[in-house]
Amino acid sequence: MRYQARFLESDGSTGTAVLEADDEQTLHTRLHGEGRALLAAQPLDAEPLAGDPEAVEDVRLSPRRLLLLTQALHEALDAGVPLLGTFAAIAEQEEDDRVAELLEAIGQRVASGQSLSDAMEAHPKAFPMLFCALVKAGEQSGSLPEVLASIASFLEWRLDIAATIKQAMIYPALVAAAGYGMVMFMLSFVIPRLGSVLEKMGGELPAASLMLIRASGFVAANVWWILGASVAAVIASVLALRTAPVQGAMLSMLARLPVVRDLVSTLALAQFCRTFGVLLNAGLTMTNALELGGGAVSLPEVRDGLAAARERILGGARLGEALKAEEVLPPVALSMVMVGEEAGRLPITFERMSRLYDREVKAAVKRALGMMEPVVTVLLGIVVGGVAVLVVSTIYSAMRGIGK
Repeated sequence: MRYQARFLESDGSTGTAVLEADDEQTLHTRLHGEGRALLAAQPLDAEPLAGDPEAVEDVRLSPRRLLLLTQALHEALDAGVPLLGTFAAIAEQEEDDRVAELLEAIGQRVASGQSLSDAMEAHPKAFPMLFCALVKAGEQSGSLPEVLASIASFLEWRLDIAATIKQAMIYPALVAAAGYGMVMFMLSFVIPRLGSVLEKMGGELPAASLMLIRASGFVAANVWWILGASVAAVIASVLALRTAPVQGAMLSMLARLPVVRDLVSTLALAQFCRTFGVLLNAGLTMTNALELGGGAVSLPEVRDGLAAARERILGGARLGEALKAEEVLPPVALSMVMVGEEAGRLPITFERMSRLYDREVKAAVKRALGMMEPVVTVLLGIVVGGVAVLVVSTIYSAMRGIGK
């Protein structure tokens, strides 16, 4: 049987040829014996795959789905399975039809002679620029399975950090929701009934009590509109926080607050060290790694510092000097970078720093949560207690008026 084969040479270059073999596995074994790695094999008499690349350009992959796909690709390549067969097998098992079409479209591109990175770049909503750059570096260096393993580890780390931060936000969110619900219940149900009783009793009330009763009357009359607007505001806030400009502005604001300042800065350094280490291990140049690694950092101040450091390196400065001039890293981390640069072990240095900052992020989350819990509790007590004090003072004023 004849195959249109695409393979990876030992020097990292790619080639295509029409070869004959009984099946794909035989073809893979033959090329492996010649020092080549089979990337894709399309039978010349086979039907074309069903996916339409243009129809799936807007398909997005969730972080977890992207991680599972990366792990599957790594395991398949490490086991010697051709890429085209891997995409076909994963698409067969995929429950989401649109994702299955996306995988088939990528398989079509690879079968037609495109590289895997080029095929993924055609779907930027599914595969981020950083992901495609790492895959391209792995193809060019001839170490695609190892690079895919690094990408999988990186994606797993990002999911772990995101889960840690979300878990830390559960308590404050629940307490805030409970406080909001309690205040709404008092304003819409308790105080309006109290106000009607006080009106029958007569007497002069303090200005603060009158304002509370009028506010509760407005809330009671429009409670469903207020609750609907509150839900809409929460949804809009969540959607806005998914955009890069709003995320950057929010993180810049949080970086100035004493309770979470340490967490935000440590998270930004962890993002940089982890991303930069993976990019260097994949074989990217330092300037390209800084450009892509800086883009993966959420905090604008650190991102701008890395961009300025890259410009210094393009001007002839060394990495340690550039990072020191821009004050991107703390002194201890900066000394590690300088030593690693002198020894020619920057990838290993950043890998160690990423592990260090991983622990620091989790410790910072615990510290921030430990400080946030009493702060949120006190704020809730002030709000609910303030409303309760106003209610009691209103009743007391009314009773004193009756006594007179």
